[in-house]
Amino acid sequence: MRYTSTMENDKRQFYRHPIKVPIQLTKVEVGSCSKVRSEDLSQGGLSFFWPEPLPEGAHLQISIPVEKQLFKMNAHVTHCQKDDAMGLFKTGVCFEDAASAFRAKLAEEIIEIRQYCEKMSLLRGKKFSEEESAQLWIERNAEHFSKLMGTA
Repeated sequence: MRYTSTMENDKRQFYRHPIKVPIQLTKVEVGSCSKVRSEDLSQGGLSFFWPEPLPEGAHLQISIPVEKQLFKMNAHVTHCQKDDAMGLFKTGVCFEDAASAFRAKLAEEIIEIRQYCEKMSLLRGKKFSEEESAQLWIERNAEHFSKLMGTA
């Protein structure tokens, strides 16, 4: 059963978090693997720039390395449009199942906690530990995260 995100019908259903991290993209039908940088991530999908057009509906496996973990998600291409200024194709994908959407959300949260840690270290003028950052992040965002994931 395919996870159908409302992202396909309403592109602004989910908040999109700019995320400029390396991702690994595998074209499932072909089995070829390439590395690219993501553009943004939401609970429903991901966008990135790609050097060639990808057909709508193409199945992909996307991997996001975070810390020492590799978050793998199944997705399919929902749109692909050439950006003339960059000479690349902005490609959007929709996650195919709830587990993939959940893994993407976890990866996003870990990345946001790391960014929060760096920001707090700069603001305080001293090293702010990841444990402190995670604790504060959880206190401030756990209820929202729970509602997003349907566990509240």
